[in-house]
Amino acid sequence: MRLPLRPGGSPLQADVDGDGRRDRVTVRYAPHARVSCGFVLVVKTASRVFAVRVPEWYKPSQDLRIRDWPFPEPYLAAAVKLGADRSQIVVARWHGAAVAQVNLYGLADGKLALLRFHPLAYRNRLILFGTVGTGVTSARCVTGGPLTVIGTWPKDPNGARWSVRRSEYRLTGDSLWRTRARRVDGSRLEIDTLARRWGIDAAPFTGCVVARGRRL
Repeated sequence: MRLPLRPGGSPLQADVDGDGRRDRVTVRYAPHARVSCGFVLVVKTASRVFAVRVPEWYKPSQDLRIRDWPFPEPYLAAAVKLGADRSQIVVARWHGAAVAQVNLYGLADGKLALLRFHPLAYRNRLILFGTVGTGVTSARCVTGGPLTVIGTWPKDPNGARWSVRRSEYRLTGDSLWRTRARRVDGSRLEIDTLARRWGIDAAPFTGCVVARGRRL
C-alpha cells in the first residue's frame, strides 16, 4: 500500500486474520481525494494486504477534499478480540462536545469489512460517552465476546426517572447480533448505581482490548 500514512493515526499490531501472528493495521489516505472516498483502513498480514474505504463527511452536501478536512478522524482507537480466533479494529469516526462515534471492522468471507449491528444502530456506529444530564453510553467486552453496550437516559423532562439498558452482541461473520438485552427503570440514583455496577465508567472496550491506539 503506497498511500501515505494518515497523520496522527497510530499503527496497531493485532492478529486480524487469525493465523496467530500480529498484523500491521493503519489508516492511509489519497492526498488529492475527497473525504467520502479517500481514507482507507489497511491490514497487512504475512501473506496479503486487505483494505476497505472509510468514508467521512462534514455535512451531506459538503464532500470536502482531504487537504481541507479539519478533523482528527478517522483514526485507530483500538484492536479488540470479539471472536475466538481473530481481532477486530475500532475506528474513531466523529466526535462532538461530549460524545464520540466509532465503527468496528474485521475480516469476514476473505474481505475486510464494516461490522454491522443487528438490530441496526445509527449508521452501524457506536455512540460513546455523553453527559450526566442527557445520558451516557459505554461499551465493555469479554475476550472472545460478547460486546456489551450500556446506556442511560432520562425518562422525563425533570430527570426524576431514568432508564438503563444493557445489550449483549455476538459476532458472526460481518455482523454483531444482539443476543440479550435488559432494561431497568428507576430513580436517578438507582439507575446511576446500577450502571456503575455494570461498568459504565470503564474505558471503552475494557475487557477485550489487545492494542490501544489514539485515545477517544
